[in-house]
Amino acid sequence: MLLTGFDAPQLQVMYLDKPLKEHRLLQAIARTNRPYKGLKKVGIIIDYVGILKEFKRAFELYSREDAIDTALNDFDSIRIEFDTLIAETTQIFNGLPQNYERQTLLKAVEILTTDVSKEEKFIADYRELRKIFELLGSDPHKLRHFEQYKWVSAIYTYYMKTVMCGTSIDAYVHRYYDKTLKYVYKSTEIDTLEHELPTITFDADSLRRLDEKVKSREEKAANILFTLQRFVLVDKKQDPVFESLTDRVQRLVDLWREKTKDYERIYQEGVAIFGDIQTLRSRQHELGLSDTEYALLLTLEEHLQTDKTFCDEIRNLYLRLRSSMFPGWNLQATARKSVEQEVRKFVRRLKSEYQLSMDDMDRLYESLICKVMRYGG
Repeated sequence: MLLTGFDAPQLQVMYLDKPLKEHRLLQAIARTNRPYKGLKKVGIIIDYVGILKEFKRAFELYSREDAIDTALNDFDSIRIEFDTLIAETTQIFNGLPQNYERQTLLKAVEILTTDVSKEEKFIADYRELRKIFELLGSDPHKLRHFEQYKWVSAIYTYYMKTVMCGTSIDAYVHRYYDKTLKYVYKSTEIDTLEHELPTITFDADSLRRLDEKVKSREEKAANILFTLQRFVLVDKKQDPVFESLTDRVQRLVDLWREKTKDYERIYQEGVAIFGDIQTLRSRQHELGLSDTEYALLLTLEEHLQTDKTFCDEIRNLYLRLRSSMFPGWNLQATARKSVEQEVRKFVRRLKSEYQLSMDDMDRLYESLICKVMRYGG
């Protein structure tokens, strides 16, 4: 057996079939205990020759007296943990029928997304449940709660597709959660969710696909809202179009968190934001502006509230800035000062034409320099 220097975190099970003592025993069983990418935190030891009786003696030699209590657990404690997590997870959805109707799953997601603490607890507990389900292997104890586990797996799948705009079955699930994949995710109910729920992107056909795959107004509102939240609010600092719509999307999120939801309003305002994303992207493409230039243009238009087109002014400003914007320029005081001076001069030239006060000028300058740092850094 390779022990010294052997490091394979994905190792999950070790079979002991020859005598080991003291440090060699500890070294051997520790091979399965390496955490791996949040998917695995413990391993399984199968003892064929009764050598785990040496385990306590080895720990007494090389570790604290009380450390053995947390270092080695039998399957009874794992079964109890599985039972506890199932009970706590299903309690979050107390009152909901445990069926696979889309309206039921939507209600479950509403419960999660209107309470951040519940949302975080559900995700953490479900991922822990998934690990334990695999760890229990063929243990018949899993059958006691199999239907409940499958139901919360359906909620997790619906959540991942709708809220996170992704999938519950990624490459790691295929590799490390074989039992959940085979007996749960590939069940008819959950497999149908994976294939029927739309994945929305920002293109001309996105709303048409949503209409084809989703019939209820409540579910359409949820899909639009969470797509906007996932992309606009998460990527707002990387995309000037998304950044310009942040406040509107945040207002939609606040509407969703209200106890009594106005699904029609959320849907209609979400559709309007989708349309504005398409319009703003098309305009950037037609004007031929970089992200930095477009961010500056949108900022000017927001502050000055005028129909005037500033494209030429923005292009000229960006041309002057580029001479100082080499890689890492924002970390060098001289280059940063040069950029700040150019932006300040640009703002001053707008003062008289737009009757800007000193406070107006300062706010415009801060907004413009923020965009330069964000998109030109």
